[in-house]
Amino acid sequence: MKELRCLVFSEQEVMAAVVERRKKLRETLTDGPVQRISYQSDKGVSITLHGINAQGEENAIVIQDTEVSAALVNFCMSRKIPMPVDSDKYLQVINDGLTLMITMRFNKAHKSGHSGG
Repeated sequence: MKELRCLVFSEQEVMAAVVERRKKLRETLTDGPVQRISYQSDKGVSITLHGINAQGEENAIVIQDTEVSAALVNFCMSRKIPMPVDSDKYLQVINDGLTLMITMRFNKAHKSGHSGG
């Protein structure tokens, strides 16, 4: 038996999660503040952060699914949202929203209630 949890994130929450993680790791972001994000779901789900620099030019950076997933898990943990360690996590775009799908397997032995004798 498995349990499936789905956490749906707003565009602002996805941006905050990725920006927080990238700043913490001192990784690059867009040149200028992030204005919006877009999702691509070809092979896995990646996101593109779109920024506007001081000259008013748009620039973008693509973030792959593994980094986005890690950013969302960190975002949840920093906000005291329980995250099961022993679970499969993957991203889906559902109704234009980014969704973190968490699948947990129940490995405990089933007790049938029979006393056997």
